[in-house]
Amino acid sequence: MNLGCSPASLAWRTCVSMVALIGLQGPGLCQGSEGSDLRPPVRLSAGGEPIDVTVGHAAPLVMDFDGDGLRDLLVGEFGTGTFPGERLPADMGGFARDSFDLGKLRIYRNVGSAEAPRFEDFKYLRAGKEDASIPTT
Repeated sequence: MNLGCSPASLAWRTCVSMVALIGLQGPGLCQGSEGSDLRPPVRLSAGGEPIDVTVGHAAPLVMDFDGDGLRDLLVGEFGTGTFPGERLPADMGGFARDSFDLGKLRIYRNVGSAEAPRFEDFKYLRAGKEDASIPTT
């Protein structure tokens, strides 16, 4: 794994079947080996297309986000815009106010089952009527 990878392991299907989700420093999100079989990684898909995350620390997390009993996939994303300086604290600890990018959180809903998850295309986490965002460096 490269610097910037953020692996997360979970029991996706059963209590004895483990899956590793690897957030890459580069495009893509992979599902790694199951159990001790060390199977080759498989690209995860959403809406029929491979999940392609922006460069950075994707830090995938799997949880039931929408309360339907199925585990959804949450993935961080470095943004392309600049984080609004007025939303930053007064003491920036030496960082320039314009040095922060706009980070967002992608939510891929599981529209499959607990045993065979299938993800729809992502939506950003919302804060009121806008996409929620955090400062990233």
